[in-house]
Amino acid sequence: MLERTDIEVLLTLDEELHFGRTAERLRLSTGQVSRIVKRLERRIGAPLFTRTSRTVAATPIGARLATELRPLVAQMDAAERRAVEAGRGLAGELHVGFVGAAAGQALLSAVDRFSGRYRDCRVH
Repeated sequence: MLERTDIEVLLTLDEELHFGRTAERLRLSTGQVSRIVKRLERRIGAPLFTRTSRTVAATPIGARLATELRPLVAQMDAAERRAVEAGRGLAGELHVGFVGAAAGQALLSAVDRFSGRYRDCRVH
C-alpha cells in the first residue's frame, strides 16, 4: 500500500514537474522527493517520470497513476473533514430564527456561508 507522503509527492510532482518546487510545497528536501520517487518507481517496476537536468515529465504510467489517485485522495480528505466536523459538533441540524426584516438578510447570508462550509449540518 502506498503511504500518504508517497502519494502527495507523486501528485505534487505531476503538477509541478519540478523537484525543487515539489519539495518546497511539501516542506521536504529535494533529496527526500527524489528518494520517494525512486522508491515508488522500484515498487511499481517502471519509471513514473522522465527527467533530465532541465525537464521533468510524467511517463504514461506515472500520469495514469496520478490521474487515478487524485479522486481517491480528494475522497479521503473529504471523509477526514467530515469526521473532524462531526467531532466538533458541526454535523446534524441547526435551528435559527430572527426578528425583523433587517436581520433576515444578514441571517440568510450567514446561513449560506455556514451551509457551504459545513455541508453535513442542515440549517432550518
